[in-house]
Amino acid sequence: MESPHGAAVSAEDFGLEGPRGRVFRNVTFSAEPGELVAIEGPSGSGRTCLLLALTGRMRTTEGRAETGGLRLPKQAAAVRRIAALGPVPGVSELDPAFTVAEHLGERALLQGRYGSPLRALLRPRAERRAAAEARVDEALEAAGFDPATLPKSGRTSVR
Repeated sequence: MESPHGAAVSAEDFGLEGPRGRVFRNVTFSAEPGELVAIEGPSGSGRTCLLLALTGRMRTTEGRAETGGLRLPKQAAAVRRIAALGPVPGVSELDPAFTVAEHLGERALLQGRYGSPLRALLRPRAERRAAAEARVDEALEAAGFDPATLPKSGRTSVR
């Protein structure tokens, strides 16, 4: 039997209070790799903020959590390298003004800027660009996607 893909995620008394008040609180759960957890609630109840916090993209104010064995918020940068937010309307939508290649390039540049040590920013531009292209190629291969199969290759608009 094949091992499930993914990372274990857990939270204990996890919460976030912002300048306008409490966003979410007392979140406690545990999920092993491959398990599914549903987060439900009305609009404005903090679901997206909770997901952003569990993927290391928002700093919480209470409790503790781990994603893939990495403590949040202390190891948020490491969590961002292994976790991402899936499709969330209004949060993670692709910009239809960009082409496929532009979206891939933007993501690779952001990963190089925010997912790497500061020293990496001091490398020559050609070296940084080659590293970004390598990240794009690696992601395309992992997803089994070939932009050459699109009508206009990487110049195809996102829709």
